[in-house]
Amino acid sequence: MSGFRLFLLWIGCIIAGGIVGFAIGYIIWQLGFELLGGATAMIGSVAGGMVAFFGLYGWLERRQDARSRKNRGRSQV
Repeated sequence: MSGFRLFLLWIGCIIAGGIVGFAIGYIIWQLGFELLGGATAMIGSVAGGMVAFFGLYGWLERRQDARSRKNRGRSQV
């Protein structure tokens, strides 16, 4: 994966993780746990973005390896 595509993947995952983390924190905050909801929103957005990025990146790498093994098998036949 090239550098620019990797950067775009990182940005997309951080944005998605931020939205999900904020939503979960907001729900906790609305339930009356203001401090816990705020902390969950801040930490959850960063952690969610990182988990999403590494999960998606690992899946893309496994997919690329499987495709290259499939193409190598065809060329040997």
